[in-house]
Amino acid sequence: MFARRNESALVWLLTLVVFVSNASFASAEKTLAPAKHSPSIAGVSIPERGSWSERPAEIWQEALVTGNGTLGAMVFGNPASERIVLNHERLYEPLLDSPCPVPDIASALPEVRRLMREGKYAEAYKHSFQSAIDAGFPGIQWTDPYHPACALIIDQAANVNGDVPSVRSVDFRSGEVAVQWESSGKSFQRHTFVSRPDNVIVTRVVGEPGQRVTGTVRLVNQDSRPKSKRTDHKGGGYHDPEIAAEDGWLTYHCKYTKSPRGYAVAVRSIARNGTCESNGESLDFDCEELVLLIAIESIENDDLSGRFTRELKTRLSEIDAAYDSLFSRHADVHREMFDRVDLRLAATENDHLSNEALIRLQKQSADEQLQPALLTKMFDMGRYTLISSSGEWPPNLMGLWNGDWRPDWSGDFTLDANVNLQISAANLAALPEAIASYDRLVMGVVGDWRTNAKNLFGCRGVLSGIRTDGRHNLNTHYSPSFPGSLWISGAQWLLLPMFEHYQTTGDVRYLKERLLPVMKEVALFYEDYLSERDGNGDRMFVPSYSPENRPGNSNSPAAINATMDIACCKQVLTQLIGLKDVGGLTDEEVARYEGVLDELPPYLVNDDGALKEWAYPALDDNYDHRHVSHLYPVWPGHEINPEDTPEWFEAAVEAARRRGRGNGSAHGLAHMALIGTRLKDADLVEGNLRFMLSRDYLLPSLFTYHNPRRIYNADMLHSLPAVVIEMLVYSRPATSQRAAEIELLPALKDTPALAVGEIRGVRCRNQVTVTSLAWDFEKSEVRVKLTSPNQGPLNIRVRRGIVSAETGTGESLPVDGNNLVAIELQPDEDMEVAFRLR
Repeated sequence: MFARRNESALVWLLTLVVFVSNASFASAEKTLAPAKHSPSIAGVSIPERGSWSERPAEIWQEALVTGNGTLGAMVFGNPASERIVLNHERLYEPLLDSPCPVPDIASALPEVRRLMREGKYAEAYKHSFQSAIDAGFPGIQWTDPYHPACALIIDQAANVNGDVPSVRSVDFRSGEVAVQWESSGKSFQRHTFVSRPDNVIVTRVVGEPGQRVTGTVRLVNQDSRPKSKRTDHKGGGYHDPEIAAEDGWLTYHCKYTKSPRGYAVAVRSIARNGTCESNGESLDFDCEELVLLIAIESIENDDLSGRFTRELKTRLSEIDAAYDSLFSRHADVHREMFDRVDLRLAATENDHLSNEALIRLQKQSADEQLQPALLTKMFDMGRYTLISSSGEWPPNLMGLWNGDWRPDWSGDFTLDANVNLQISAANLAALPEAIASYDRLVMGVVGDWRTNAKNLFGCRGVLSGIRTDGRHNLNTHYSPSFPGSLWISGAQWLLLPMFEHYQTTGDVRYLKERLLPVMKEVALFYEDYLSERDGNGDRMFVPSYSPENRPGNSNSPAAINATMDIACCKQVLTQLIGLKDVGGLTDEEVARYEGVLDELPPYLVNDDGALKEWAYPALDDNYDHRHVSHLYPVWPGHEINPEDTPEWFEAAVEAARRRGRGNGSAHGLAHMALIGTRLKDADLVEGNLRFMLSRDYLLPSLFTYHNPRRIYNADMLHSLPAVVIEMLVYSRPATSQRAAEIELLPALKDTPALAVGEIRGVRCRNQVTVTSLAWDFEKSEVRVKLTSPNQGPLNIRVRRGIVSAETGTGESLPVDGNNLVAIELQPDEDMEVAFRLR
């Protein structure tokens, strides 16, 4: 039973390997004795690539998570009384019978523009909002809240004698969560994972060989609110769930009150060498091994006939319930995804510490120096949870996991920064599956985008809303103080990861058949919307909105010429013009796009020398804010960079340096860190990473908060791998003016934590894969291995200074004055280059 996991006795050795690429990097294996924080429980095993916690979760936010993108499980890990919260990515409680329509207020636009041009920004937005009210708009509409399905309770008190020591862990490479404890000299374990091939949650309860496990299993409602408060001013509600137990089975069926939707849960139990029988409300088990197979179905049209429960039970009955074969089948799929990218930093004596110990160590470190063990675990954790929460849809604000029926901000997909940041690592970290889930979300609501553009502004083309629960994106989330209706550039930001997918893969069919038509609709909206001109003849973005900030000298967020709006418009037009040949654009289309591009207003620099957030002379900056939308042309865009736009680059550097953290939102920290990678500012990147890891954003599970110690949120968690990758590798595709380029270590600070390391498997925006990038600052050496399906020139830049460069065969390569080395790639052939740095 335990042979697969190779458990040892009370102590064990942990072998940590630092990967290397060449003899110039000393290959090293370091074997460490367990430190004082190592668990001392007989039979305990800790995964090599994973994390472990010293104690069970006390609240649902501390639970260890596992998932397959569609189904999720949150494991508390209490030996005597386990709670596993069950999630499904489509479970959003309907607040209304049908979505609120977008009010038709296009006729109000001329007056709104007149007032804005007169500097009456608050009056302009007040007129816009009142027009919506007059058209029947009831006020700000919240997305349907994401909620858990229910909880599985495993009462195993009979196998727990007193207050026993326990360890819970998660294996990032397999997605298996383990709970292990010792009682009365005997070892017990529970294992949980969510199968990708079989689409079921699997839990196993087992003891030592020949040891019996005893207890009860039941399903319970996870909604902790009193019944009287399960419907609030927002609406919603659900009928009392139907919960049943019969021999070998548990079922849970719930139907909403405001919609024909509902959901069903079924649990099949399999007892080896023993029994599992119903006692009316739960299942009593007494056996050597108990395996539970759990299925959840989101039901769009629920007739309460029990048909869906029966179908779930039929599906579960057809699955081979042998745990090892179920696990092996799943782990092969999950492991291949996880292993595509690998980060290793120098091994330390802290690498095997618990999550709690690593967090404490990070907080206590002198000058808060980054702890490499914690940073690598967070890098792995971020990729692990991105993999595990990318299913039909991408991660929402909570990833996939939630234990609350009314989470903050509905737990939805927030489109003005959050989902964009969460998906930022997908292309670079070789996860096309995550981009596919993101594509399904975005493309599923494009029809609503057309309605938004027509009703709000009388324009053709597409206009995104600011929030979605995945089922619609009608733009109705705005209020007298929150002008979400004025955000005109969401569609372009949302399409950018899909365009990056084309850049990293070269999938022309995807570009032409799926992405390009919507890009043209984004441009069409701008063509219609930009009908106003300023005194210089430039087109005006009026009204305009920079999420979620307001000018420093205005009492309204409604404004003119938000820099983000200009940048997004320039980006889509430039992309389309560049796709003329591959996308088959006509000369007339290109001429139209070039015409609009030539008439856009320029960015502005304020008196501090910083890039202005609003490219309008009358509007002042407001530096202390969590959003940094005006630096869009730096990240996620590529327009402002030190080579092509040095003056704008310096202004962007100044804007970033002056920016405050606002209320300390995690997404603001991650966003600024990503901007720092593009500004080549190692101090800015490292400082934000330290702040994120040192300031109570981390839970004992290594999941993250939105603010210190509050609001369960995956923004920082999923964007941290992108920060690390972009501080190590930056890439640009070839253009008519220059060859494709890869920059190595653009924003890596030379600190003890980061002085030696290697990353493998990074995908670049020119279809090159960095199969290995290894560095050693103590030796002033960097070595990179590259491969590409294409033949062609590639420039490699190491901005910190190159003394010499040579190929893997010892051939010397010339270095130009810009620290560039030019190489020629051959299709599907490895290319190795070693650099000696200044």
